[in-house]
Amino acid sequence: MKVLRLLARREARNEEPPSVREVAREAGYASSRSGQRVLEALECAGLVRRGEALSRKRRPVGLTERGWEALGEALLLGRVAAGRGLEAIEDAEAYSLAGGLLSARGGRRRYLLRVVGDSMVGARIADGDLLVVEEDEDPPDGEVVVALIGGGEEVTVKRIHREGERVRLKPQNGEHADIVVPAGDVVIQGRAVGVIHPFGRRL
Repeated sequence: MKVLRLLARREARNEEPPSVREVAREAGYASSRSGQRVLEALECAGLVRRGEALSRKRRPVGLTERGWEALGEALLLGRVAAGRGLEAIEDAEAYSLAGGLLSARGGRRRYLLRVVGDSMVGARIADGDLLVVEEDEDPPDGEVVVALIGGGEEVTVKRIHREGERVRLKPQNGEHADIVVPAGDVVIQGRAVGVIHPFGRRL
């Protein structure tokens, strides 16, 4: 279970997968060979999936759906646009995620949103990713936030910048324009605290 949590943390934080030596250390072993055996056992159990080796020391590895299920379930509430916006419709379904990724300080709830669009690729948030969102109605400027605009009819993910009586929602892709709206027309639902990419994607 410790190795599964390690993989989940790395994936959610956009970090490289652990080396075989790191896996061994996390599992309580001294040798890299033991780490290799641990990964092979997890792969045979259907909990992880490994790709082709990128180097002699590191090979892509990520949790399968079954692996996420072994760590606990979370709620996927719907989709969030990394573009102009989507109609704000809640569409709940079960989705597996390590419970540790959804543990927030101060009792704030965390949940998942599926990203649609490519306006945040500069922040390593791409179409099809899962965004881990923590409820926060007043995040600092510069944070990646989930915002309702147009009276709550659209939802989008952008970096927030407050400009007096206006709010600028900035994409992280030069092909998309900023969204500038009156402050009263924006409701911040939360800030992004993690992102999960489909296995094998390299940003």
